[in-house]
Amino acid sequence: MSNNVESSSVELLGEFRISIHGRPVTNWRAGRSRALVQYLLVHRNRPVSRDTLREALWPHLPPSAGATSVKAAVHGARRALGEAADRPAPLQICSVDGGYLLRTDQLWIDVAAFDRLVRAATAAVASGDHEGAAGHFRHAVAIYRGPLLPNQDAEWVVTEREWLRTQALHALRFLSDRALGADDPWTAIHWSRRALDVDPYDQATFAVMADCHRRLGLGAQARRWDDLAANRLAEV
Repeated sequence: MSNNVESSSVELLGEFRISIHGRPVTNWRAGRSRALVQYLLVHRNRPVSRDTLREALWPHLPPSAGATSVKAAVHGARRALGEAADRPAPLQICSVDGGYLLRTDQLWIDVAAFDRLVRAATAAVASGDHEGAAGHFRHAVAIYRGPLLPNQDAEWVVTEREWLRTQALHALRFLSDRALGADDPWTAIHWSRRALDVDPYDQATFAVMADCHRRLGLGAQARRWDDLAANRLAEV
């Protein structure tokens, strides 16, 4: 990883942060310029039409007012990104036919890194390299610091958020199952606790927690995990 990539990064998991050449981007003046950049980051490196942006970010406005809002947000986003860079930025909103394209050359993005690692782990499992898969999954869950854009509730965020959550749970279950296979319940507990941070209602993870405590001879704690699972299930 080059120094430029290290100092220019985007975090969408757990908290939204952009840093360009070591400088945080914070001056989001236009109304929804921040949300527009978030949308383009999730749909990075492919053109997004103005109509798609209008429908995603201003669904309740009439088309003419929504189109004006898109233009204002793009202007504000370009200004905020430009003010954080004293040289060409690795994050640029480019105009294309009928819309915009966010170029992210030489920029580290947590969701992109997470996706690459999960894909590499999946390929490793398919080839029978479970040790290599475990390494990729460990790095992936280290990047997964929380749900995608937790302060956003738009449909386009929720869909992607749940997909990333599913991938994180899959990675953590793989690591937990691998620890159980090696008769290492404490490590399985570690990964299962992480899984409950990702999804506090996951019944399969509660079952693993109870089983691990029984393997360790901690029957009372195992029963508490069973009770907690039942209580959580009743909340759903």
